[in-house]
Amino acid sequence: MVAPAVLAAARKAAKVAKNAQRARQAGSSGGGRGGDDGKGNSGLKLVLILGGSGGLLTFGAIALVTIILMGLIGGTGNGAAAAACGDYGDNANAGNTGDAAATNPIMPAGKMYMPSETARNEIPPKMILASMRAAARYDGLDWTLIAGQMYQETKYGQDPSAAPGGANSLGYMGILQFGHPAWNEYGADGNGDGKKDLYNIDDAAWAAANYLHALHAETQPWKALLGYSGSTASNTIYPRVVLTQAARYRGVLTGDKDLIQRWYAHLKDTIDKNPSFPTLGQHSDIPEPVDNDAQPSTALNIKASSPRSWSTPDLPGGGDKSQSALAPAAYAMPAAQPVTGGKDWQWPMKQGTYTLGTPYHQNGNMWSLGYHTGQDLVAPAGTPIYAPADGKVVHAGPGGAYGNMTEIEHTGGVITLYAHQTTIKVSMGQTVKRGDLIGTVGATGNVTGPHLHWEVRVPGVDNPFVAGQDQGPGMVDPVDWMKGRVTANPDYGTVPGSGSGGKSRDGRYADCASGGKGANVPPDGAGASGVIPDSDDPVVRAVLGWAQRGIGVPYVFGAPRLQGQNPTSFDCSSFTEWAYYMASGGKIDIGSTTYDQQPYLSKYEVPLSQAQPGDVIFFRPEGNGRSGHVGLVWDPKGHKIIHAPRPGKSVEFSTWDVQDKITGVYRVPIPKGTDPVESNGNGNAKGA
Repeated sequence: MVAPAVLAAARKAAKVAKNAQRARQAGSSGGGRGGDDGKGNSGLKLVLILGGSGGLLTFGAIALVTIILMGLIGGTGNGAAAAACGDYGDNANAGNTGDAAATNPIMPAGKMYMPSETARNEIPPKMILASMRAAARYDGLDWTLIAGQMYQETKYGQDPSAAPGGANSLGYMGILQFGHPAWNEYGADGNGDGKKDLYNIDDAAWAAANYLHALHAETQPWKALLGYSGSTASNTIYPRVVLTQAARYRGVLTGDKDLIQRWYAHLKDTIDKNPSFPTLGQHSDIPEPVDNDAQPSTALNIKASSPRSWSTPDLPGGGDKSQSALAPAAYAMPAAQPVTGGKDWQWPMKQGTYTLGTPYHQNGNMWSLGYHTGQDLVAPAGTPIYAPADGKVVHAGPGGAYGNMTEIEHTGGVITLYAHQTTIKVSMGQTVKRGDLIGTVGATGNVTGPHLHWEVRVPGVDNPFVAGQDQGPGMVDPVDWMKGRVTANPDYGTVPGSGSGGKSRDGRYADCASGGKGANVPPDGAGASGVIPDSDDPVVRAVLGWAQRGIGVPYVFGAPRLQGQNPTSFDCSSFTEWAYYMASGGKIDIGSTTYDQQPYLSKYEVPLSQAQPGDVIFFRPEGNGRSGHVGLVWDPKGHKIIHAPRPGKSVEFSTWDVQDKITGVYRVPIPKGTDPVESNGNGNAKGA
């Protein structure tokens, strides 16, 4: 009997041999595929940072600055892209695993991206269906990755090596270019005919899903695609092309099982009406809009090709929610019920946090319509954006040149639009109240700097973006719209879902915490959350004790700083500041925000590999050396941290693996002569 370790080593050796062979041709044929050009995209997290300060720029005016590739850099950001606000499971359940969910390869379990207009027009329907069915076998695996591979490998079967019996010069076969060793390990019967045929589209798609899953593509797509193709780290054609196409293929993310089943049936019906297309191994009119120069940052600026005779039409009866990622997408999902409320309005950003930028309807050739379609509110990246009135979220995701975009429908059919966000804090179909936090300012889409592009669209006004929308809803001047509508006592910073009457959810959380329902830690530090980690410095140990005592205290954005021994709320930075301040008797104040703390600690950075309990760890780069989240290292061996995650959560333990990209680890200097102040777990402090 062969020992498991020997068998595993043999399998690994076979993969290495295959990969080495494929890597030799990766530059010219996409890493061992039959096609004559390679393609791919960028990495685990796509952050599009473009130039511009207003509205929609023409493509010629765009200055592409950078892409942040999580998972490519050191592997430290190896989790859900926006999991700096909670762990991966929490974000997956919320349907929010990235700053731009519809351009992020990480997909929540139980959800699926609807085919965008690009996918419907450019991918043969039997390839869409095969990719969807195959990816559905693994929670969190995105079908658009498999579809992008079909494009990169053989242009959806147009290469002769995809035809039954065909092979390329290195012996790789089928639409997804398997060699015999890989097929023997990952081959599957995708169509239920009892055979594993690598030339069959369904079987090949299932095998690709098996292989991608084995390579952890659900959380490491860039690394997985490099492994699948056998490409070296310096040859990024394959992942760049695959991920660029995948970003173009993603429509709206949904967990609606009925809608997903309707799409399966619709695709099958489309295939049944044209069963002979495509013919594998023969050239056809399948578009080829992306080549070896593919860059994920430009994915949403590549327009969909025109529909072919074989293209998939819109879902009959509507409700497909699958607009192109490039479309403004303001009207793809009307509210299921009439929106009520909305008579009380406020500006979407708190006074003093922004300055007025480019006004509505300013003329200029930098905008595709020749004029600016909204009002810009200029502010640093990460500045909070709030719902200006009650309403329902009708879009939350990509908006092409608008970048990360949210739209809210208010009473009377009024729609407000929020473009270029760094993060989106709400989801499609969610009801929001005036003052609910809905997102943060960013520089995604076509911009030259961080700002909020705010539009107000009302019925009866021509919408220049949508043909036939002569009666709108179309754009009006937001400044004029607000005149006479702004009410006294604006409400900023409540948690989405707060009631308009009585106490807000923030207030209810505060009451809960002050009522003693939080998880205070007994004096010995061995409470429900475990023994406090050892530390050579008694002050650091005290810091960990205070931090542990904070477990169960609710997160409230902008929570008051340094509330004393019994805080009723925290946000991420107030939590870390409080722990060090209390443990040092007020001698150590690391700063009130992440923007203060990281520069203050910059001289004390340590490598992640040398992290110790009590070190301050930052996540989620926001440009200019700033970070969007912070926590404390608890157990470096287990990668465990303690932090205040996000609205709707309380202080809790997590791991740094499932947070956003780590931007730095710092060891707080302890001033000489500082005596530790420990909490006794009952609301009192005592000197050590």
